[in-house]
Amino acid sequence: MHTTACVVLLTASESEWRTMAMWIQAQQLQGDALHQMQALYGQHFPIEVRHYLAQWIESQLWDSVELDNPAEEAKAKCLLDNLVAELQRKAQLQGGEDGFLLKIKLGHYANQLKSTYDRCPLELVRCIKHILHSEQRLVQEATNASCETGGQTMDSLSQRHQQINQAFEELRLATQETENEMRKLQHSQEYFIIQYQENLRIQGPVRTTPEDPEPVEEAADSNPR
Repeated sequence: MHTTACVVLLTASESEWRTMAMWIQAQQLQGDALHQMQALYGQHFPIEVRHYLAQWIESQLWDSVELDNPAEEAKAKCLLDNLVAELQRKAQLQGGEDGFLLKIKLGHYANQLKSTYDRCPLELVRCIKHILHSEQRLVQEATNASCETGGQTMDSLSQRHQQINQAFEELRLATQETENEMRKLQHSQEYFIIQYQENLRIQGPVRTTPEDPEPVEEAADSNPR
């Protein structure tokens, strides 16, 4: 009976793989959120188990187990047995000098979890559900905080962009006003020249008569006769 239930759980979990595991996101937490995440683990559930079985743990249907229903104990026992089996399989895959200590450690955790929860498998499910929900909450809070910071930055850039656009618009209007004034001045100058030339044409050319030279008195003959 237990074997059949285990097969059903594992088959149903195949469609639950996520593109980015929650554990990957949890490892990116910083500050107080990181400390809160680390505090979720201990002898009751080592963080090393979470790390090395991250994808498998997140693929299981923990939420499908009703903790207050004693009839669900068989399903919880199946999850415990599968968890222990995964740890043992992971331990056997370790080889060489680098994997020797990890092999021993994972085997130890498998025996430890089996011994701790074999008579109360529902407590294992309760523990893992609490861990996963807490991690999800911490990651979501960190994501929201990051979005708010990014939103404030975008608002600041948008405000700066609006200020630059406003400055350009004011400069454009000032330039246009200057061009209009120059155009009016040019029209006034052209009008003045036309009026001046028209007045000259009406009055005609101004003739100037040279003055007659004053008669030169003959100098009195100063020689005596």
